[in-house]
Amino acid sequence: MNVDYPGALPMWVPENDLFTTNTHQAIVIHKTASGTTAQEIGQYFINVSPGPSVHYVVGLDGTIVQCAPESLGAGGNCCSEQGHDTFWDQFGTINLNTVTLSIEHVDPSPTNSTPCPQAQIDASFKLVLYLAQKYHIAPDHIKPHSSLDPISRAHCPGNYPFADLINYVKQGGESMGVPLNWHDDGTTLTAPNGVAVRLGFRDFVLSHGWDAGNWPLAVEQGVTLLEASNPSLGGGTQQLFRWIMLAYTPARGVFMEWSVVELAFVRGQLATYYPQVKVLQAEVDSLKQQLAQQTGLDPAKVADRLSAIGLESSNGNQRIQQLVNQPL
Repeated sequence: MNVDYPGALPMWVPENDLFTTNTHQAIVIHKTASGTTAQEIGQYFINVSPGPSVHYVVGLDGTIVQCAPESLGAGGNCCSEQGHDTFWDQFGTINLNTVTLSIEHVDPSPTNSTPCPQAQIDASFKLVLYLAQKYHIAPDHIKPHSSLDPISRAHCPGNYPFADLINYVKQGGESMGVPLNWHDDGTTLTAPNGVAVRLGFRDFVLSHGWDAGNWPLAVEQGVTLLEASNPSLGGGTQQLFRWIMLAYTPARGVFMEWSVVELAFVRGQLATYYPQVKVLQAEVDSLKQQLAQQTGLDPAKVADRLSAIGLESSNGNQRIQQLVNQPL
């Protein structure tokens, strides 16, 4: 029997353990609360026959095992408990395994508290999107197992990034909206490294298919010169990201700066002036040595005194003359 999802590994449970129909009305997300690999969980479902089963198992490393054909109902969802999501009431008294697709996610923690690795998240999101598009399942028909059984399965699927999954499906797999693993509270968008993006920069990120890996390096700041390579831009507000720079001016609003042009300009400036800096530094070092030889003074003390004078000068302090006259 061929798998339904390309790339999945077949580990079929006996067909007499499955339901003969499936109308694909919803998708239910589970976590295993035990085990370490998708193959281990797939073998478990085979060994416990007759018993529970699911359509797919997603491993921590992104491996996907298919245990039941999508055309049949698996044995993962059955019946709802008291306090269940009223979404399920529309199906009446029928066995919910005949209207749902079930996806398990490997989690060795008995409380389903192991953070999902990125490989598992990526594989899971793509699988769910594939099923949702294939069977025209709306995002609000994708549910956690706890929505069915809030008492006995309160921690299923635990800390699975469910909100990010729904956003991913709503956007058709594109990164429009909140990027994967970022969080937005309606005012502040926070990247996985904890740096916040606010105001117009937040709006720009949410509306431009932002890559989830393009984290901000620091919060926005006001600068007097946005681009050394293009002084005509003047000053404004700027936020640096791993791959680009965003800027804001009242005249232009938020825009992406020409990051590579700026980098090339700065590298050119560095190549021009760095050798001169090295020559000047060598001259300063030579002068310090000459001064020490002529006066018998300690070059380190001279350097410290010059630094102190410079600091007081920048502060406009009246102690400059005192430092000049004070013996070393």
